[in-house]
This record gives sequence, structure tokens and C-alpha cells, in this order.
Amino acid sequence: MQKFRHEEEKEKIRKEALETHARLSELFKKDRLAFERERKRIIDELINSVEDKAQRSRLIAFQKSWDKKMRGAGSNHNRFVLAQTFFWDHFYEKWHPSIQKLNALLNPKLSEKL
Repeated sequence: MQKFRHEEEKEKIRKEALETHARLSELFKKDRLAFERERKRIIDELINSVEDKAQRSRLIAFQKSWDKKMRGAGSNHNRFVLAQTFFWDHFYEKWHPSIQKLNALLNPKLSEKL
């Protein structure tokens, strides 16, 4: 019964996300300024939902930095390339080392061979 409710909730969240995506996609195509206002509202809503003030401050600073970099990109293609670069830099600097450490903890014999 619990699993069924979890699956129902998961499907409800998925459906809402797809509806939001479709709405934002349409708004982006029709009215970029309205899209940007809505994007900012959603981001602000998420950041303001964080209870930890220090974390909220870091998120606000990060978002300001991100928006500034994106404004300076010059074109849609450049923004895409920048976003991709930020993602992979973060992956290789933060996630990958952490994944390797976790793997070494979980598989000590395997990490000795490497």
C-alpha cells in the first residue's frame, strides 16, 4: 500500500513538472520578458524556501553570479556553452572526487588495484 502511494505521488510530481515545463516553454517562445520574470520568480521562491539563512545567502550570491555571467555571454549559443562548462567544471572539481572517495570506501579492495 505504501509503495502504491509513493508511486502515485511520484507520478503526480512528474505530471506537474511536465505541465510546468510545457507552460514555461510556451511562454519562452511567445514572450521572453514574461518568461524571464517567471523564471526569476520560481528561483526566488525556491531560494526563499530554504530555512538556513547562511545557505540562502550563498544561493542568492550564486544566482546573482550565474545571472551576471549569462548576461555577459552575448548569445544563446555562448550561454549554452557557458552552462555546459560550469556543469562539467563542477562535476570534475566536486562530484567526481567525492564519488571516487565513496567508491574507495565501499570497495576498498577494488581501489587498491587502481
